Amino acid sequence: MSFWDARFLWGEPMAASVLAAALLGYLGFFVVLRRMAFMSASLSQVSGLGVAVAFWVGSLMNVEPHAPTPWLLSPGTFAFAFAGLGAMAMAVTPRSRRVSPESLVALLYLGASAGVMVVLASPRIAQEAHEVGDLLFGNAVVVRREDLVELAIAAAVTLGLHALFFKEFLFASFDADTANVFGVPVKRMELLLYFSLALCIAVATRAIGALPVFAFLVLPAGAALLFSERLHVVLTLSVAIAVVCAALGYYLSWTLSLPTGPVMVSLTVVTWAFAALKRFFDKRK
Repeated sequence: MSFWDARFLWGEPMAASVLAAALLGYLGFFVVLRRMAFMSASLSQVSGLGVAVAFWVGSLMNVEPHAPTPWLLSPGTFAFAFAGLGAMAMAVTPRSRRVSPESLVALLYLGASAGVMVVLASPRIAQEAHEVGDLLFGNAVVVRREDLVELAIAAAVTLGLHALFFKEFLFASFDADTANVFGVPVKRMELLLYFSLALCIAVATRAIGALPVFAFLVLPAGAALLFSERLHVVLTLSVAIAVVCAALGYYLSWTLSLPTGPVMVSLTVVTWAFAALKRFFDKRK
């Protein structure tokens, strides 16, 4: 069976991958502009911990892993709750000078990573361990229709929010001090931006995995900045690079029988490296 003939199998997973990549590529513009790449890594990991905990709680409640799950116990709900709490923790400036924002980010990342390992070691979720592993490293070969619907809803909410406050988000991200002077509620804008990040990371992690989510949040926008310094060009390129890497990565993983998430991430790495080389040689001219 050719790739095109099997489109009834890969149609929804491909759509979910491309939609998640486009959404994360857009948000990655703000992530790179605000220099908070490690924060996005922490949120991806925290979201993955939420998914793992959801499976563990489901096992305690005798919920079948592949049966319809009540929304309160669904991995998506747990992922959003964990990511939301993590975003709020990182958005609040520590009162003590001995606690830096970087240490909070590191604490969340390391705590979430260790927590996932502890949950995976539990014999109660032995059947779900493989699925949780896919969520951490990325495997979009099979995506449920519910995941695609959740992605579409998250995209609609995020794009609606950013359509209303895009200029404020951009101003606060580019120069927070000047934005304060001009009356932009920077803290409020940061909380809204972190909310949209938490929402999209949580939903995308459930669909394509934490590793591709982190890659799409950082590398496409980073490569776009190496190609151009004009903000609207960077934003467009970031989305385009993420979408191409997601679609091509899915195609290559299908035809070559390779893991989907790592192939997508590898393509974003290659794109970033190419952009860096181009920038290097352009400067030497």
